[in-house]
Amino acid sequence: MVKTEAFEYSDSNGDQFEGLLAYPEDIERSERPGVIVFHAFGGCGKFEREKALELAKLGYVALAADVYGKGKIGTTTEENFTLLRALLPQRTTTLKRRILATFEAFTKVPTVDTNKIAATGYCFGGLCGLDLARFGANVKGIVSFHGTLLPLPEAENTPIHASIQIHHADLDHRINEQIAGFQEEMRARKADWHFVTYSDAEHGFTEPEIGLLNHPGVSYNEKADKRSWSSMKNFFEEMFA
Repeated sequence: MVKTEAFEYSDSNGDQFEGLLAYPEDIERSERPGVIVFHAFGGCGKFEREKALELAKLGYVALAADVYGKGKIGTTTEENFTLLRALLPQRTTTLKRRILATFEAFTKVPTVDTNKIAATGYCFGGLCGLDLARFGANVKGIVSFHGTLLPLPEAENTPIHASIQIHHADLDHRINEQIAGFQEEMRARKADWHFVTYSDAEHGFTEPEIGLLNHPGVSYNEKADKRSWSSMKNFFEEMFA
């Protein structure tokens, strides 16, 4: 059984955020590993909340995080892109502050084992998760699903201590252009990383309702979705053992 509750927090600028905390019903008995779920370009919505529930069913404390701000959810593709484009140029300022505020708020949940925290992210959320590791947060692992792979602008190649798992769609041509640079960054930063590519898959392959966007090059792929989720589960079991 799983319980959920709204999770409100703020950053150092006073901006307010609201995510969803999901955890096993018997959580009071012990601390558990925690997993943050960073959202895609539409904001913290139904998909991300469902992923937090699934992670809680696996025994983790999970947070569907919010980096746009309380109540900010896109309802159309245009609104989604507007929210996204406002933050992408601010990766080392506003977005960094919000990502780190999410992490810090999560570490204060009494039932989270602060030495066993990981993060996952979808599309834009994959970028957020990877940046959390790039910023040096005390996170054990990052899993990116069809996420943006661009390095931080003007970042030094300091070591990344988190283990990295990337799930990429072979037909995601926009991200394909970023792969070589990402892998070069991981080598330079001496990261523990592995990269999985799924044939015949397009961007957004984990999201069953992604086709409703009617956007070229974006579609659900059940096989890639199931395989990537299984791989993530094995990855977490290894990390949190």
